[in-house]
Amino acid sequence: MRRKPDAEQRRRDLCDAAIELLAEDGARGLTHLRVDRRAGVADGTTSFYFQTRAALLRGATDRVVQLDVEDFTAAMSAISASGGDRVDSLLSRLAEQAMRTAVEPERSRARARFELLMIAARDPELGAVFQGLMDRFVAISEEAVAQVQPAGVVPDRELINEQAFAVVTFLGGFLFRLANGLARLDDAKQLEGYLHAVITGVAAEHTRIRAAG
Repeated sequence: MRRKPDAEQRRRDLCDAAIELLAEDGARGLTHLRVDRRAGVADGTTSFYFQTRAALLRGATDRVVQLDVEDFTAAMSAISASGGDRVDSLLSRLAEQAMRTAVEPERSRARARFELLMIAARDPELGAVFQGLMDRFVAISEEAVAQVQPAGVVPDRELINEQAFAVVTFLGGFLFRLANGLARLDDAKQLEGYLHAVITGVAAEHTRIRAAG
């Protein structure tokens, strides 16, 4: 007897096909029929699982966020299990994870994420989904920044927040360039060096402003 396809796996497959289409042709190129064809399923399958375009966009968004969270979780678990120098390893993991945006399937996911973020700017429901992801990314960045504060100095939470904001902003722009083939950087170690430079630069400016005030 022929087995019925697993509903959750079918949804994931359809969302993965939608992500590929978003990456290639943007939001305008996303239709139920094109997802059917890309996923290699019978016409009408996508409409069965995602009855409206809004539902399809939400499904693709949830899938992007799910994969991103899995990456974050794996990176943090690897750091916990490494037993190495945690100070450098967290920034190293962020840099390594960012550099993977240059290759598939991460590149398509990043391009689709940017497309969906543009839609989310006008869709509060999608915006709320991405906000949760951003909150997690900011928290990881704050932890990375906190770990590279000078030894013996009482942590300055205001400074850490400023540095984390700068790191997140820098990485956001870098990921956009990398996903679109605009970045000329091949080495995660070099990217890690830039992240350290951003953190150091914000600290210097923070000190200057306080001294002037």
